[in-house]
Amino acid sequence: MSEQEKIIDHFTQMFKDFESQLNGQTLSPLHAFRKKSIEALQKVQFPDRRHEDWKYTGVQQLIAPAYKLAEAAVGPEVPSIPDLDSYVITFENGRLVEDKTDRTIEKSGVRILPLHQALQEPTWVSRLESSLDVAHPTSGQAFHLLNVAFHTQGFVLDIPKNTIVDKPIELRFIHTDAEVSFSNPLYLIYAAEGSDCTLIERYDHNPKTSATSSPCLINTFGHIFLEKNAGVRHIKWQDLPAHQSLVYALHVSQSADSRFNSFAIDFGGRVVRNNIDVELNESNTYTSLQAAFMARGNQSMDHQTKINHSVPHCESHELYRGILDEKAVAAFNGKVFVHQDAQKTNAYQQNDTMVLSPYALMNSKPQLEIFADDVRCSHGATIGQLDRKSLFYLMARGLDETTATHMLKAAFLAQVLDAIPVAALGDYIRTRMSINL
Repeated sequence: MSEQEKIIDHFTQMFKDFESQLNGQTLSPLHAFRKKSIEALQKVQFPDRRHEDWKYTGVQQLIAPAYKLAEAAVGPEVPSIPDLDSYVITFENGRLVEDKTDRTIEKSGVRILPLHQALQEPTWVSRLESSLDVAHPTSGQAFHLLNVAFHTQGFVLDIPKNTIVDKPIELRFIHTDAEVSFSNPLYLIYAAEGSDCTLIERYDHNPKTSATSSPCLINTFGHIFLEKNAGVRHIKWQDLPAHQSLVYALHVSQSADSRFNSFAIDFGGRVVRNNIDVELNESNTYTSLQAAFMARGNQSMDHQTKINHSVPHCESHELYRGILDEKAVAAFNGKVFVHQDAQKTNAYQQNDTMVLSPYALMNSKPQLEIFADDVRCSHGATIGQLDRKSLFYLMARGLDETTATHMLKAAFLAQVLDAIPVAALGDYIRTRMSINL
């Protein structure tokens, strides 16, 4: 029996044990998705380095530990971000924590619904089916299947038509189980026509808690729907402890005249895999994906993006900037598809990386596939070292080498960090990344 087969058998037995604890829920429509997902996972298994989109991610590191499903125990609070006033929704070990969730947001008409409850509403059935059901599964979707099979308490955030949410919505995802364990946060967000919100996803920890070296995995899947003329500003901040890994998948579906601006900042974690897929379903949409990351030690960070232009008059921008040091490994694989009918498309893609160590490695592969002839598209990548002339210039004016290097790193990431639309969060991120000036 191969290692893959042993791992799949482990998850299959885990699912049987998980299912035995669900009692009457095994007959629910939601559990039907769970069963279909574990059955599909048994057929496709997990990707390996022969899979083009996964060749730079240490999948074996992610799946080899004999995980158990994280317990529902409530751990210590994650410190709040200074000067940030937000609606907090807390997920711990894959479960919604009610006493750490601000329900006052519902006064504006926004609803927080458990997935099983949302499936009782006809308007939500088709949306959930498009997110949870995989008609023709592949190994590249294995972690999605794992998430659906083992999610313990997914939720829906429903933002009504023309609702302007007055302050950011902060989703806190924390993993506090100290044993070899994994959790599977699952959420869907629906921004109805004319609505507008700022969404913060925060993968963080309490630095005062006792240290542990047991490998843990957070396997997240999210789907954001933007209806006509809706706007979502999305910020993901990740600073997990060194023993935790993250597989993060976000799907975005955009309707006419919608605006999606995303900022993804990665700093912590052991093995980090980010997947963002954007579907531009109607004309006059705007999509912006910006990211900044710093990796050191033996960290691995892999960024995979896909933007699908299938209709005319849409615009997308991507800017990914990273700094690698010591023995860190990172990858950027960005794909922009411009279909034959997607005339008047404007698409821009850029990846820039600063490598500070001869032992660090960056793999960059920006890609455009264009089948229309009336478009404006460009892509590029740069990988370089610290600018020695700039370093000399700063040191010649009285700065020591450490301070000068610090300033150059801050300047390199500033184009992304300065654009974060929540000032308090931007200041907090700079402090945590030690690049505040």
